[in-house]
Amino acid sequence: MSTPSTSLLLAETEAWVKPVSTFLGPFLNFMSFAMLCRVVSSWYPETNLNSFPWVIVAWPSEPLLKLAKGKIPPAFGVDITPVFWLAIFTFINEILLGQQGLLVMKMKYGI
Repeated sequence: MSTPSTSLLLAETEAWVKPVSTFLGPFLNFMSFAMLCRVVSSWYPETNLNSFPWVIVAWPSEPLLKLAKGKIPPAFGVDITPVFWLAIFTFINEILLGQQGLLVMKMKYGI
């Protein structure tokens, strides 16, 4: 039984990295933007999240906010769940797709 060569193994593992990073980059950036918009919209309580520009960011972010609202207590009476999710999406983006991110290192050096 022979072991697979390193170049063959590298070619097989690199096949999934590019599509994943191509999808994750825009997705994580959009979700970070959506959470940032939710932070800004919370400053203006009269904002109707069902109207046109806000519905674009409210629809994908609402399930995540509902998931965390009961578990993350308000800080000084302010709901901080959008800030929590903004930090999570930014962290994941940096770890996977940043300048020295795991997927970037895998694409560049096959590490």
